Amino acid sequence: MTTFGERLTKLRESKNLSQAKLAQMAGVPQSTIAQIETGRNKSTKRIIELAEALDTTPNYLLNGVKDLSVVPLSSEIGSYSDKNISNNIGAYVKIPYFDMSLSAGMGNATWIVRDTDDKLLFRESWLQSKGLDESSLKAMYVRGESMEPLLYDMDTILLDINDLEIIDGSVYAIIYKNRLYIKELRNSENGIDIISYHRDYETMQVTQETYAQFRVLGKMVWRGG
Repeated sequence: MTTFGERLTKLRESKNLSQAKLAQMAGVPQSTIAQIETGRNKSTKRIIELAEALDTTPNYLLNGVKDLSVVPLSSEIGSYSDKNISNNIGAYVKIPYFDMSLSAGMGNATWIVRDTDDKLLFRESWLQSKGLDESSLKAMYVRGESMEPLLYDMDTILLDINDLEIIDGSVYAIIYKNRLYIKELRNSENGIDIISYHRDYETMQVTQETYAQFRVLGKMVWRGG
């Protein structure tokens, strides 16, 4: 995996920008660009300005994570690792990463904030255009290969935990038989189909007999990898 400095260098050179020109566009000293590209500086408080100057996202520069949703990269997302920044940075909203803790019984599923300073940043205007409320959004990592090629191991998804209505063909985080899954759901004559995209994984079905062991946690509204 490439480093922050390597990604910055590659993007800068692809746009035929000198370090001095990029520094001018982003409002930072040229020495900051040089330190990032040589690995002496692994972050900067001007990451948003750098990303906009390079027509990319803060998330890609810092973490190498590309937006996989259908909207343009520059319209919605960034990522920033700095515990001193506020929850609302100008036109951006900060969304933390979560894990899910499961124990015996359907009532014992708990969202746990990951012990990290990494956050996803979304433009307020994009959230508003999608009708999304930041208080109901949770970011989490995908684990496993069952949803390839849509989602790969350690891709990032954004969930709306208030959107629990099953729409055929949409992807949801669910609990089924006390296990956490990220799957496509479809209503069927016999219940609810839980669909994997990888050919090695069979479709599961929630029936009337097993419905008590099924719970929708939230709908996927964005993905990045």
